[in-house]
Amino acid sequence: MLKEHSSFVKQAIAGIDCLLILASFLISYKFSAINRTLSPLGSYWLMVFGFTFFYLYFAWTRSLFSVLRFNWMHHLFSRTTMIFISSGFLGAAILYLIPESRNSRYLYVSFTILSYVLITSEKIAIKQVIASARKKNKNTTSVIIVGDSGADLVEKEIEGHREWGLRVRKKIPVDISAEELENVLKTSYVDEVFFCISDRLTKIGVSVDPLIEICEEMGRPARFFLNLTETATFGRWEYHQFMGRSTLLSSNVELDPDQLIFKRFFDIGGAVAGLLLVLIMYPFLAAAIKLTSKGPVFFKQIRVGKNGKKFKIYKFRSMYMDAERRKQELENCNDCNGAIFKLRDDPRITPAGVFLRKFSIDEMPQFVNVLRGEMSLVGTRPPTPDEVAKYQKWHHRRISVRPGITGLWQVSGRSKITDFDEIVKLDLQYIDNWSIWLDSKIILKTFLVIFERDTAY
Repeated sequence: MLKEHSSFVKQAIAGIDCLLILASFLISYKFSAINRTLSPLGSYWLMVFGFTFFYLYFAWTRSLFSVLRFNWMHHLFSRTTMIFISSGFLGAAILYLIPESRNSRYLYVSFTILSYVLITSEKIAIKQVIASARKKNKNTTSVIIVGDSGADLVEKEIEGHREWGLRVRKKIPVDISAEELENVLKTSYVDEVFFCISDRLTKIGVSVDPLIEICEEMGRPARFFLNLTETATFGRWEYHQFMGRSTLLSSNVELDPDQLIFKRFFDIGGAVAGLLLVLIMYPFLAAAIKLTSKGPVFFKQIRVGKNGKKFKIYKFRSMYMDAERRKQELENCNDCNGAIFKLRDDPRITPAGVFLRKFSIDEMPQFVNVLRGEMSLVGTRPPTPDEVAKYQKWHHRRISVRPGITGLWQVSGRSKITDFDEIVKLDLQYIDNWSIWLDSKIILKTFLVIFERDTAY
């Protein structure tokens, strides 16, 4: 069966993708040469090699070649798109490192787009073939499920997704003896044993260690299902070797080092561009701030960052110098409910501050925080320590990621949302669905909402 040769299949798919990239380059070169003067074909080998290298790296680490894995089809299109965006940007960086005679931006864009179309079509075709075969009970994995009510949930989900290729042969109660499980494995065709043990059973002392030993001795893989109750439903679990021991790590955000690295590069590029704009605008902004109120040009304040780490945030000063003292006097006028303070027509805002806040220009010095790694271009709003002191337990999850200059709340009509719980729900929605693509959409929407009326105050 194909699943017994998964390594060969992955290598074969990777080889096919390389051929499709090469074919895309040759086709793009032929048609580009009709309207443009290009160097000889062999001059562009480094450009093609660079893109192919990054594609293979991202595709391999994101399991794009693991077509026989039961969850390979999950988010296939978006995963393929993100792989091409990541490898396309990094591959484009190589163009600036090689002579003009050995690169062509037009050729690079055209062949990467064609590669994307061909490889995406190939993956969709593979998906259809595998799904069709599995629905006919070909290339499937036979499993037995050991557990209580959690086993029913897992079995129901498996039966609803026959394209996964999983087939439940038996469902066994958790109180089965080791000898009985041994007999089942001896007399049944079983590829894997699923253990679905809920928190209720572990609390009353139910142990599955003897059953695991049987699986190990007979060479059958054993898989444990976590989060079978309503507790910790947002957590993601990952296996890691840590301090020489096997550990399970529960986290709120999917820990994808490649995307985090790409996000960091994205942040640095955006911060550098933003700071250049700040330098150009600074003389005019500084004059406006100084002429309309006494005090420094910049405002510094302690904020709470990722996992509670405090840092100093920078903004163009938009309020009078006694703003913090007067805030206590205005607490009863707060437009928002909960651990956040916002006030329309705030008397503490200077004449220049009205303009700065309207177009969110006061936030621009935070590009320094982004460059220093304390913030990101996109994230959750960085709270003050006194706001965090008012948080309910579930509110704290919003500071489990690096805060951002803009975010989902800012582009969702922030002046119209006055309930802090609703703000937190938007932040958690961002955390649970985070991707580079989502960051890009939020940044684009930020530019659009800046020029809308009443979006910031």
